[in-house]
Amino acid sequence: MILFKNASLIDGSGKAAFKAHVLVDGKSISRIYKDTESVNVKGIRSVDLSGMVLCPGFIDMHAHSDLEILRRPSMPMKVRQGITTDISGNCGVGVFPRRPDEPSYFQDIIGHYDAWDWTDASSYFSRVKGGMNMGLLQNHAMLRIYAIDGNPNRKADKKEVSIMCSCLEKSLEQGCFGLSSGLYYAPCLFADRYEMTELLKVVKNADRIFAVHHRCEGTGITDSVEEILELQRQTGVRLEVSHLKAIGKENQQYVPQVLQMLHRSREEGYDTLFDQYPYVYGSTSLFSLLPPRYLRLEKDELSKTLLEAAEDSEKCRVIAREMANPDGWDSITRLCGFDSIKATVLDSSPEFCGLTLSQCAEKLGKDPYSALFTILGREKGAALMADITQSQEALEMIMKDPLMCFGTDALFISPDGRGEHPRSGNAAVQFLSVYCLEKKLFSLEEAVRRMSSETAARLRLKNRGLVKEGYRADLVVFDPETLKDNSTPEDPFKEITGIRFVMVNGELAVDEGSLTGSLSGEIIRN
Repeated sequence: MILFKNASLIDGSGKAAFKAHVLVDGKSISRIYKDTESVNVKGIRSVDLSGMVLCPGFIDMHAHSDLEILRRPSMPMKVRQGITTDISGNCGVGVFPRRPDEPSYFQDIIGHYDAWDWTDASSYFSRVKGGMNMGLLQNHAMLRIYAIDGNPNRKADKKEVSIMCSCLEKSLEQGCFGLSSGLYYAPCLFADRYEMTELLKVVKNADRIFAVHHRCEGTGITDSVEEILELQRQTGVRLEVSHLKAIGKENQQYVPQVLQMLHRSREEGYDTLFDQYPYVYGSTSLFSLLPPRYLRLEKDELSKTLLEAAEDSEKCRVIAREMANPDGWDSITRLCGFDSIKATVLDSSPEFCGLTLSQCAEKLGKDPYSALFTILGREKGAALMADITQSQEALEMIMKDPLMCFGTDALFISPDGRGEHPRSGNAAVQFLSVYCLEKKLFSLEEAVRRMSSETAARLRLKNRGLVKEGYRADLVVFDPETLKDNSTPEDPFKEITGIRFVMVNGELAVDEGSLTGSLSGEIIRN
């Protein structure tokens, strides 16, 4: 047992903080004492939290920890910032279902792992023993890879859609929280209306959620949001819009309109919500810069095509014209510019890591398009970028909206965190220290609510998300005076300050500011 004494208790409900003592016994919160009550429990550890805040563990609504929890089970980058639960398998990317002889996938998004020896949600769950709690969404990409014969970067036929639906039903029965899709990414971007509708009918029948990285976050953002809202109207599914934002300086004007669209959906009676990470720049696969028709190609054919384009000026101009004049997809190079896109992880060309695409071009003595095609054509492993996508004003407008809850969109690619986005190790502290305590966009109580009970309610988690007697002891203790995200784009995992204790299911994962390596997390099933 542990007794946390003299805490400023923010219980996650949104109500004002109050002084209290909190007793943890086993995995649960045994009792909450008023600060005026005497506590007579002997033979236990007692910790004085005078001047500190005790609150529920933070829940990350949008995560990509599928392989990281197998590589580094204690999940140090998550628990050190107070995240005790995350929902992975987002953006349509994940690790099941699969056949035993299939290779690994998505190294450029979720990193490398040798022993892919599971086949479905249940067998994957049995492999996980980690330092935080984890729930999973069934990802759309692996459904397509499993069901479609040959290259999955095409329209599925009715038989293949039926196989996807059967696999999805099985995953939901095994405990997945819903379906995620990344309509921006291959192979999900090749799904038609019929496929999406049939899958969402399965999700609706199971009363789970549909989390979606929608098709266009740039110039076509309003049409893209209307597409997913129409799917929601057609099926009645519960909708979670992933990492809501508008990409590109010229498109920040659409943020109020998009928010109005989502609120209108709520007013019409639909369950429509969204998540967001607290940075103006994002991170994703460098290959996503390419036009969709090239993403249809098998890996070897794509590499050959790109290397030929890098050396043939006419072939280069053909691809460049499509990237400069996109039709129905987001061209990040056009929206953000080569100066605002930085290569952060390149397994085959590490000498370019940390350089903008303009700097890469200068180093290679090529124009930016030829340089990009050279780098991607050579790449055999992970290729990650960081891109400045939105304005500070738009970020804060989205953040203050009542439909928003906290997510990190954390990616873990390299074993040492090399080149990764600060959100992977610091997003929770950034959200609290910068946008709550410094900018005062909302009260500390409201910020904690959005990071805990709000998300627990969306996911219908039982006995989590509040500091309440009988609830699981997923807890965070921080000093509001010293809480700070010290990271920079150049040093994304620089040590944070102010997090004193983190508890997962009654065990300390962070004790007096130091990681313990605890593995007390659980797989949470819907």
